[in-house]
Amino acid sequence: MKVFEIPLRFVKTFLIETNEDGLILVDSGTPGSGRKIIEGITRLGKNPNKIKSIIFTHSHADHIGGASELKRFVNDVKFGIDRNGVDYLENGKIREPVLHSSVLKIIFSIGKPFLFRKFNGVNVDFILEEGELVKGVEIVKTPGHTNDSISIYLPELNAIIVGDTLQGDKSGLKYPNIYEDFEELSKSVEKIKSFNPSIVYVSHGVSSSKFLV
Repeated sequence: MKVFEIPLRFVKTFLIETNEDGLILVDSGTPGSGRKIIEGITRLGKNPNKIKSIIFTHSHADHIGGASELKRFVNDVKFGIDRNGVDYLENGKIREPVLHSSVLKIIFSIGKPFLFRKFNGVNVDFILEEGELVKGVEIVKTPGHTNDSISIYLPELNAIIVGDTLQGDKSGLKYPNIYEDFEELSKSVEKIKSFNPSIVYVSHGVSSSKFLV
């Protein structure tokens, strides 16, 4: 089993190469990211049509915005998200982030036309529930950033993909500046820490194993 980070403009997607179930893509970037993701997968030497499913860590537009574009590139791909994110993914509905940083508030006010571009939705094929998705890939409910936030734990690698539940820099992992419920967020971070992971893959910033919170 392997995990590959695919960097986009300011967010990442992740490709999981499983031992038995082909490829799983985690998140789809902002609207307009579809082709870049496919090119990134191809550069890794992987066939995009081996992607069996695309799952989403949560329903902010920088994570689900490229879904409909990927559907055009990948044959018979299935989409999965937490039940609280279904409406956003299926209807291309904008989930505005809850900001806790004055700098971010300025950035989002200036960049709103780009950050909240309209995008087409896709049908949800399955709901992400706590527990094993396929052999070696486990869904972990980690609400707080949003109420539909999930993480993906890979026991073979002792690695966990956490979306925006944490963000990272060269110093380590910390709380994000965007969250809907800090009490839930802090519980989710403790849940992630309980795995004692060898690596935590974050969607924004530097992935790490060092917790600063």
